[in-house]
Amino acid sequence: MERRQNGGRRCQIVQEFVKNITDDTERLVCYLFMNNYTDREVCKQLKIKPDRLNAIKLKLAFDMKKVGIRNLED
Repeated sequence: MERRQNGGRRCQIVQEFVKNITDDTERLVCYLFMNNYTDREVCKQLKIKPDRLNAIKLKLAFDMKKVGIRNLED
């Protein structure tokens, strides 16, 4: 049986997660991705290298999993 998070609850969890990010770069990465920027565009906007972006994305992925945010395809 497939189990999915309630859409409204998921939105609330994600908003709370983003609100509690203390690192400005991490918060901006989230904001840009939520607004459909590509990896390349994020790097250009924040003036960071792809390796740095990948490290931020990995950290955010682990942090999101810790608070219970799952990928909808899971």
